[in-house]
Amino acid sequence: MRPSYPLIVWASLFGQAFSIPTNLSELLKAFGGIKTSCRTLSNSLPAPELASGYQAKLAATGLKDPRQILFDKQGRLLVVDRSVGIKQFKIDKCGLLVGDTTIVADSDLNHGLTISPDGKTLFASTSDVAYAWTYDTKSGTVSEKKALVTGMASGGHVTRSLLVPNENPDLLLISVGSDGNFDQGTREYSSGRSQIRGFKWKDLLSESVVYKESGINFGWGLRNSVGLRDDKRGQLWSVENSADNIEREGVDVHTDNPGEELNFHGSVRDTSTVRANYGYPVCFTAWDPSVIPDHGDLARGQQFSLDDGVDDATCASHYQGPRLAFPAHTAPLDIIFDKDGDAWVTLHGSWNRNPPIGYQLITIPFDRTTSQPKATSSSDSGYTPIFWNKDVGVCPRRCFRPTSLAIAEDGAIFMSSDSTGQIYRIEKTQSGENNRVQWP
Repeated sequence: MRPSYPLIVWASLFGQAFSIPTNLSELLKAFGGIKTSCRTLSNSLPAPELASGYQAKLAATGLKDPRQILFDKQGRLLVVDRSVGIKQFKIDKCGLLVGDTTIVADSDLNHGLTISPDGKTLFASTSDVAYAWTYDTKSGTVSEKKALVTGMASGGHVTRSLLVPNENPDLLLISVGSDGNFDQGTREYSSGRSQIRGFKWKDLLSESVVYKESGINFGWGLRNSVGLRDDKRGQLWSVENSADNIEREGVDVHTDNPGEELNFHGSVRDTSTVRANYGYPVCFTAWDPSVIPDHGDLARGQQFSLDDGVDDATCASHYQGPRLAFPAHTAPLDIIFDKDGDAWVTLHGSWNRNPPIGYQLITIPFDRTTSQPKATSSSDSGYTPIFWNKDVGVCPRRCFRPTSLAIAEDGAIFMSSDSTGQIYRIEKTQSGENNRVQWP
């Protein structure tokens, strides 16, 4: 069989020589590229709704239970697939996720995932232990697994959210939730529950520590702060899931109370200031004060007491209230900041409200000067829905449940949905284009 050789062609018009490959696809690439038709992933769920100025599509399907996600330095998406381990994907030219490589096989990993700002150390967690792996940024492989923080197991909330902040890369922040709905033991900081602690993780590579016996206090009295993130100024924020089935003075007020919370924790660079107690399990945030017995002049966003020995005035004077409140049982699970400084939050939705609420992706406008939300803590419109289920009445069985967020280099938002085993891509439309959801 005679070998094929490229033909050298002199293009006098351009005054240069170039070769025409005999392979047709290479030839077409040389003259402007091949127009690839993008596939639409199959899906049986009802089509979601989308805010004006945005477009969305499924980027991956078939995962078991995708929780926290992030991008590495090479633009690969890493996913904690609960009960499986850590998976890795690449993004193709159509913005879809391809590859599906399991780089850590560990069925005990259940949510937490973060990476050092230099991209060389990966962190993940079980309900009891936070681990670190050496991460090869070129090959995307891991080695040298180390246990850093232990002793976090409890019978209640089992996720252990992790964050290595960009503005303090030597710090590993870990959030541990409560043991049950009302965990009275969290009144004591020494319980090691319902709090966020920071650890100088490089010091732990040789010997691990027990969570409640070590670390730096970044806030306690936090029932279950699943989402952690630092903004461009190095300020730490968390989103907190509050209590279920609450009563005050024997009256059930749980449908619209207590509100979920966006909490502010100060600078991640400040490791000397002792952070405040945010109220749990004594004080809770009002979303609809009108249905709360003996509410007086209590306003939305202010805290009220569920303890006979503490009144509402004490909640206001002795505990730290939220920077912003969300409707009860919306269940915020993650927060991330875009290049403009605005926050994005996933509202996972809860079993504890009829009719259901949440099940949407929202943005919170931030002031560019103060790096604080534009809305006051008493606002009922401090955020804007971007991507949501049209009929929450079918949730959670027949809808997506927003879980975790990651931002790609091109600004696209990737969002995991744990209940459906999917990952979505949401991005702004080109100028003049209408919003659209690519759906089968």
